[in-house]
Amino acid sequence: MQTKKQIRKHMLALRNAMTAAQVTELSAKICAQLQDYLAKEAELHTNGVYGYYPHGNEVSLMVLYTWLLAQKIPLAFPRVCGDTMEFYRVTSMDDFSEGAFHIMEPNVSCKQADMENAICLVPGSVFDRSGNRYGYGKGYYDRYFALHKDLKRFGIAYAFQVEDTIPAEITDIQMHVILTEDKNIQII
Repeated sequence: MQTKKQIRKHMLALRNAMTAAQVTELSAKICAQLQDYLAKEAELHTNGVYGYYPHGNEVSLMVLYTWLLAQKIPLAFPRVCGDTMEFYRVTSMDDFSEGAFHIMEPNVSCKQADMENAICLVPGSVFDRSGNRYGYGKGYYDRYFALHKDLKRFGIAYAFQVEDTIPAEITDIQMHVILTEDKNIQII
């Protein structure tokens, strides 16, 4: 059986091998599915959305974020400080600068978000059909979710990043939904 590190490395290699055209095409499909879903959420203007800024070949939700902001839906992104991560509200996709790990983060002028019932869109290296997720090995999302249990956790991935099962640790926080370009796996 492969270790967590080996599984993560393999999946990241597959994702890194994708072409820009593949990333654009599949990301557009995922954005369309998410937009359809979110448009039906009655409490979205109150609860808001926590997003992530795509890095490398991660699923890009930039089109979705632009739509959310145009709809005046509260939107926040993570900023890392040491071993912790917090989400900060943005009002424009220009409210970012390069942060930890060369990932774009909300500017220091952005206010901390406190949307405890938000839908949180979560990147990862691999997911499974039970909602387990491997990130990138630092545990930021798992520690954040352990403190913010009411967030609705949506794992965002390409279909090839979803395995039947992956070994999980007690500190791994499960997703409620896994969304890919061709399927929506409800875990809740």
